[in-house]
Formats: sequence, structure tokens, C-alpha cells
Amino acid sequence: MAIDQSPKGVGEWAMNLRQEKLSKLHFFCHHLHGTTAVTIAKAATTDASPTLFGLLDTRDDPVTVGPERSSERLGYAQGISAAASLQEISSFDPFTFFFTNEEFNGSTLAVMGSCPLSSRSCEAAVLGGSGVFRLARGVATTKVYYLNFTTGAASVEIDIVLLHY
Repeated sequence: MAIDQSPKGVGEWAMNLRQEKLSKLHFFCHHLHGTTAVTIAKAATTDASPTLFGLLDTRDDPVTVGPERSSERLGYAQGISAAASLQEISSFDPFTFFFTNEEFNGSTLAVMGSCPLSSRSCEAAVLGGSGVFRLARGVATTKVYYLNFTTGAASVEIDIVLLHY
């Protein structure tokens, strides 16, 4: 296979890559099972599992500036959550932050990681991005801000440190 290293055929955005930027983001994500997240699959053994192993949900959770659901909307966390551990209640979460606010409108960040429910905070990898966050890489740290098992509601505080162009 030959690799063409000439600018011909390379997107204009790639030709304009200059200095890599460091960005730090802080926001909240709000989860409400049955409203912003629904179960899409469940293994035959899930109900008997103390860790809910085999449960798969899809989500479209609002992302806001502050901890209140009514605070300024930045976008959505869209993806899936899978109960993927036999040892403890833990969530494997590949998802995309899709931004709709004026500053980042249309930009995305792809994030993936696992988090045991017993942990107060977890880290996930930022795998990529688009728009303002083109070619992003970094780390997202999450911390439970609010959790109610009875209602299925949760709010998570998120800090992201990333490099991008």
C-alpha cells in the first residue's frame, strides 16, 4: 500500500492544524431511568444476578452547567450502559457528549470507561472528538453528585482534561 503524503486530498481542516490546545471542562450529567435512559436488552440470568450482569441500557442524558436539571443546557450524553461485571455492580459506558450550546454547538467528545457503583469517582478515557474538539484525547473524571435508587435518578459531576486541535 502506498501512502500519499501530499496535501492533495487532505481535508482543509487537517492542513490548518497548528498548536494543540489544552482544555478543561466542568459540567453535570443527569440520568433518569425510564425517561432519559431505558433498558434495551437483558440476559435471561440478569434478574438472578446480584450485579445485574447482562443488563443493557441506552441513554440520552441532559448535560448542564450546574447540578440542577434546570440549569443551562450544554448538550447530551448519548450512548449505552452495560452491567458488565460478575463481581460487583459496575457500569461499562461507551458514549458521546454531544454539545448543543452556542460555544460548542455540534462538537462531540467520545468517552469510554467502566465504573463500579461503590466508587465515589471514576476515570474514563476521552477517545476522540469533533468540531471544536477535533482529534481530542484526554481523561474524564466523574463523581456522583446525587443518587436515588428508588426513583432511578442520578446526577454526576464531570471534569474533563483534554488535548485537541
